[in-house]
Amino acid sequence: MYELSNELDNKVISITGASGYIGTALIRELEGYSVNKIIRISRKKLIPKDNIEDWVLDLNEKSSWIKIVSKSDIIIHLSDNTSISVAENNPKNSLISSVLPIINLINAAKELSFKPRVVFASTATIYGLTEEFPVVETHISAPITYYDLHKFFAEQQLKMASKDNLIDAISLRLANVYGPSVNESSAHDRGILSKVTRMSFENKNPQVYGKGNYIRDYVYIDDVVSAFLYASIVDYDEIRTNSEVMFNVASGRGVSLKSVFSLISIEVEKITGIKLEVKNVPWPNEVNEIEKRNFIGSAKRLKLLTGWTPKTSIEDGICSLVSHYGKEYI
Repeated sequence: MYELSNELDNKVISITGASGYIGTALIRELEGYSVNKIIRISRKKLIPKDNIEDWVLDLNEKSSWIKIVSKSDIIIHLSDNTSISVAENNPKNSLISSVLPIINLINAAKELSFKPRVVFASTATIYGLTEEFPVVETHISAPITYYDLHKFFAEQQLKMASKDNLIDAISLRLANVYGPSVNESSAHDRGILSKVTRMSFENKNPQVYGKGNYIRDYVYIDDVVSAFLYASIVDYDEIRTNSEVMFNVASGRGVSLKSVFSLISIEVEKITGIKLEVKNVPWPNEVNEIEKRNFIGSAKRLKLLTGWTPKTSIEDGICSLVSHYGKEYI
């Protein structure tokens, strides 16, 4: 997919949430490198592979982070609740799962006097309901959900620890990530395009809330993986000099949800021969206002400091997504 820098050759990379949507895509790309896959629970027997170790750890425990930090040059922290609705229903658990692992990570680094590179998966919804586009990182963070608020807390802790020279942390504020991976998102309110693609292959008309004209910035999974790797090897002295530790990961292009659903329907029709129509349905009463947002992000800061740029258009990405799921149904 992407040619990796030889700067990773002698590095040990630990990935929390390694069995998740982005985690499995990262593991696939890092084949041949030294990787620690960190998961909370194993539902199957772990089979050792060359250069890859599987660790089942409780990230709410400091001892787990002592192990991770002591054996890692780079930590990619993906493990967290990924659902806005789950966080709203249980904000206490959301806060604990978001913030406590970060506290333990920082304390472990301080105790070991070892400074790892930490790349944190944050979210572009942290900006709240934006009205001017594209959104840049200097835009004020205005979380309107517990999920986004807790991501903001985690970001700030990492920023403070980096300022105190305990770790070298970068937070990546991800726009709407889509595309095929080994594992889909387990959250019911994530991975919408994958769910719509599956529905389309089952001859179910895609449904969009309201008029479906709200704008999203979709960034393809391969480009997201690339962003994490670029952030893992960028010269941190330059980041520290510019005090820039939060970066948008976005395509810079806005597309309405209804038009994306239509793209999926067209690609599915090419395979099945069945024409589907995108249906408009009323908004649920309990929907959070963040779901009605419009968003287009600027990733110029990340490009300037790392050279990263998204390579996959929404048209090509949807084609790949549909082709991936089409193999299961045809």
